[in-house]
Amino acid sequence: MSIPKANDVKSLAVMGFGTMGHTWSTALLLGGLDVFVYEANQKVADKNKERVKGYLESLKKKGKWDGDVDSTFSKLTILEKETDLAECGAPVLLEVIFEDLQLKLDTYKRLGDAMPNDTIFWTNTSCLDVERMGDASDRPEQFLGTHGMNPVHLMKGVEVVRHPKLDQGVLDFTLEMLKAINKDPFVTDNVPGFIVNNGLIPWMIHYANMLERRQATTEDIDKALKSSLGHPQGVFLLTDFIGLNTTILVAEELYRATLDPRYIAPPLLYKMREVGWDGFKTGRGFYDWSDRKNPQPIPFDELTKPKE
Repeated sequence: MSIPKANDVKSLAVMGFGTMGHTWSTALLLGGLDVFVYEANQKVADKNKERVKGYLESLKKKGKWDGDVDSTFSKLTILEKETDLAECGAPVLLEVIFEDLQLKLDTYKRLGDAMPNDTIFWTNTSCLDVERMGDASDRPEQFLGTHGMNPVHLMKGVEVVRHPKLDQGVLDFTLEMLKAINKDPFVTDNVPGFIVNNGLIPWMIHYANMLERRQATTEDIDKALKSSLGHPQGVFLLTDFIGLNTTILVAEELYRATLDPRYIAPPLLYKMREVGWDGFKTGRGFYDWSDRKNPQPIPFDELTKPKE
């Protein structure tokens, strides 16, 4: 196995261009890389390609980035077929598909056969078993987790998940590579929830239970966390960004892995999901996102009101 030097890497391949995939792709572009993306859903690919350009334009307008929008955006290539990932020449494949273990296992069985032997695999997973996915790829020594925080192009943290079969050189390369694209990586063992969700999910569940008991409002809980504990968003605004569906799926996965009751999601989250509210993506969760620049907290009694 040949491990490249981080400074020599000019491109990355990305599998998946959905909620996390398009923000990861934006971050890679901002890091100066050519990005080759495959997305099975053409409508998702078209919509999120425009979002990527919008992010670049917004960062430029706000003075947070001094690059050129058009030349940077031109480094993004949407591939027509999954098999094109093996031919784009990128030394790393970042997989950013839906957080479902069986789906990822099936994907890695295909990609393990298709990709060049030296390709390093990164999986953007928030809680799933990285070693098991590495085994499915038939190259566990070249396989590790890179869990970016949403939205990846704005958040610097990346959770790097190691496991016993991982080659130390691949871990060292990954850390150097992430730093080279202006990320702040931190390392964790392959344990349920890793570092972030190990503590974040029980915290989210705790405050959702408090809201369900009507001990405080959405607005006041978030205000307390922001003004007294220094949290930049508050728990419910953060949950809307992550998505209620994803929050529930991660909680369920962690409960299966640990049987720890702290990971049992409250009925309120399931009721909100049942009526079609998934947070920011659907325009409504704990907040009404009709005005995305000024989301408004929704009164408790209206949280489970069905879509019209």
